[in-house]
Amino acid sequence: MDELTANISFDRFADMPEFYGSGAAEYRLAMVKERADFLDLFAGARHVDAVTYAETPDLMVKMLTEYDIGSLDVLIGNADDYADQVNDVSTARSLVRLRQNDRLTVRLKNRKTVHSKIYRIVMPDDTVKLVQGSANLSRNSWEYHTNQISVITTDVGTELDEEFERFIDEYREGYSDQTLLEGLVEALEEADSPEERENRIEYWVGAGDLDVSDTAALNQDAVEDLKDVADQVTAVVDDPQKADETVAFVEAPENADRNVVEPDELTDEDGSTDAADEESPDVGLVESDHETGLTDGLDRPRIRAPDEKIRMGTSKVDKDTADEFGAGLRDRGATVEDHSITAPLSAYNNQVKESTAIPTMSVLPEAEQIVIGEDDEMILVATDEPTPELLDHCLETIEDYIETVDDHGHTQSETAVMAQMYEAFLYGFWAPFANQYAEALSSPSRTLDNVLQHLYIEGKSDAGKDKLTEYILRLVSDNTVISGVDADDVGVKEVRGVREWDTCFPYAIIDAEKEKIQRWSPIRNYWGDWTPTSVDQPCLIFTTNDALPKSEFRNRMKILSMDVSFPSNPEDPGFREAQQDLSEVLERQNPIFSYVARRMLTEQPWTDGNGTIEDVRRIVREFYDEAGREQPEYFPADEPAEKTYDTGRLKWQRDIQGGRVTFESEPNAITADFDREEYEVYDYEKRLPKRFMSEKSSTSVYIGAPEEFAEWIGYSVNELLNGAAETGTDIEQSDHTEDASDTDDSGGFFSRLFGD
Repeated sequence: MDELTANISFDRFADMPEFYGSGAAEYRLAMVKERADFLDLFAGARHVDAVTYAETPDLMVKMLTEYDIGSLDVLIGNADDYADQVNDVSTARSLVRLRQNDRLTVRLKNRKTVHSKIYRIVMPDDTVKLVQGSANLSRNSWEYHTNQISVITTDVGTELDEEFERFIDEYREGYSDQTLLEGLVEALEEADSPEERENRIEYWVGAGDLDVSDTAALNQDAVEDLKDVADQVTAVVDDPQKADETVAFVEAPENADRNVVEPDELTDEDGSTDAADEESPDVGLVESDHETGLTDGLDRPRIRAPDEKIRMGTSKVDKDTADEFGAGLRDRGATVEDHSITAPLSAYNNQVKESTAIPTMSVLPEAEQIVIGEDDEMILVATDEPTPELLDHCLETIEDYIETVDDHGHTQSETAVMAQMYEAFLYGFWAPFANQYAEALSSPSRTLDNVLQHLYIEGKSDAGKDKLTEYILRLVSDNTVISGVDADDVGVKEVRGVREWDTCFPYAIIDAEKEKIQRWSPIRNYWGDWTPTSVDQPCLIFTTNDALPKSEFRNRMKILSMDVSFPSNPEDPGFREAQQDLSEVLERQNPIFSYVARRMLTEQPWTDGNGTIEDVRRIVREFYDEAGREQPEYFPADEPAEKTYDTGRLKWQRDIQGGRVTFESEPNAITADFDREEYEVYDYEKRLPKRFMSEKSSTSVYIGAPEEFAEWIGYSVNELLNGAAETGTDIEQSDHTEDASDTDDSGGFFSRLFGD
């Protein structure tokens, strides 16, 4: 390495403000022409912090072994698919071992490329080399480039060293929220045997298959039998001549081994029409297909199969697991033998529901069906396309539910609340297909937890979020599930266990406290060990009265806010009217999920490997066109509602407008000082996007990206610093607020934003 300048005393720079600290330090410039020139800087280091380019994960192993480095923490600034560079099992094993020994942390960028190359190299004698320049950790850099670096040598803990360390931390906070091997290490710790551990590593590299747990294996066997039943009936629907067996017409159920029935909810026990149906359209609601006995009406067709048996092989699973699994089924009429368990369909369905509080649910793309288990019945999706009249009825019913906000809710932001409620419906309709998206999107380089997000609905106790969640569950289950799971009945065991039952029905946890969610460790890497050989696992939905959880959980969640209050006590004005209107909507039949599912199964948009909830958004948008129904203003047609109506931005804007926050200039930053209690300010800081590099201190929030923050909030930086709210300056329209040209010019900013 050619040194152009060496051993210059740092004291000569003591009066220059761009340098930090005082005391002796050495500064030199050097050219890096070969790999050894650069890596020699690191030899024998106790610890290295770095932000750099790097294409070779095996280099991390070599640095920590061949160059005798104690530990390495590096943010990879360039690679979107860094895990793909691990192409052999031995390297993966070494990476895992180094991470488990707290010697290696590889941080992956979460947005734009980080072009910086900076290194903090701590030596055993407590000196530290602070390196900045163009050299990075890649073969391409050493073989084809000559790089220049600056090297400052000082002592650990000097002001200069601490400032350099703080600068690296800003990169970590602002540009990375996941690490290499995330999820894999935890999965390995849960492995029951060395063989399972090896299988998991091989799959991560792409060289092997992952076996499922014993409980999951038993459920896989059971679900295969459930699928066979659905496949047989679907064959009758699609092509009767090629069916494996014949299904009798509804008109002659006594001659059938298995009946396909019309929905019994359409009439009361005395044979009269349900009063709720009086508002239903006259055309296309209940039409029996007399060739097959299937219906296309306000409910999905059901298969009654009381004599069907579910068989589970036990010869390859742990005996204790098989005995425990069979014990509950035996009480319901199952036969438990040495190598198998045979149970009635109703027994298995009830076992699943008792164990998980949700029903069995399987997506069958080849048969274009979804099957939900309910006692000795199986519920199918619609067998025909809906009529425009039926779609109009379905969409109107959802709108009537959402518009109870306008009719009975108290809020400053009707449009924002209603949009986020509609977004929750879209998530619920997408959730059963999450495993299909997992298979299409899974790769060693992608963290599925960042793509397949949980749903987190926050709001006060009278915001109606629990009732909203329950209504979504009703729609997805054909009214067989009418409530979620009480958070008091949920722990780590339940969250981990629900992934073993081979069901994709959403698992909704009601009234979950933030502290509990943060203790449920499996949530953080819920999809981390999912593979194409895994059983189906359900999406998680949380409702909570609490503010946002920690960032590692927020990154895994789609967060919707219901900033609304409904009459919740009988003595509240309007309570009875609100309850009556809500009950009327809930009693109305609405098979919209059946038609969303039919469209999803026909098109299979997950095969594109691009969207998730956006695919359901497009389908519902098409439904509006096909029904000839105008989309309501609050329907999130083009982007997620939480992006259009960012509740974090709304909170900040309200305090700025109300004069409860002032701003002060900092070097390349600004500080927001709140007239609020310290505990309240936490929530404001949490709602800022990570790219703003924010940090809370007492009742203030430091913002390291002032221009980006100002654009997000709708002011200029100068307006914020000059007290725009006090001078009456209007907040500028941003890309995520409504176009002022579509509103009354006489209204203020919040009038336009909230749709008042």
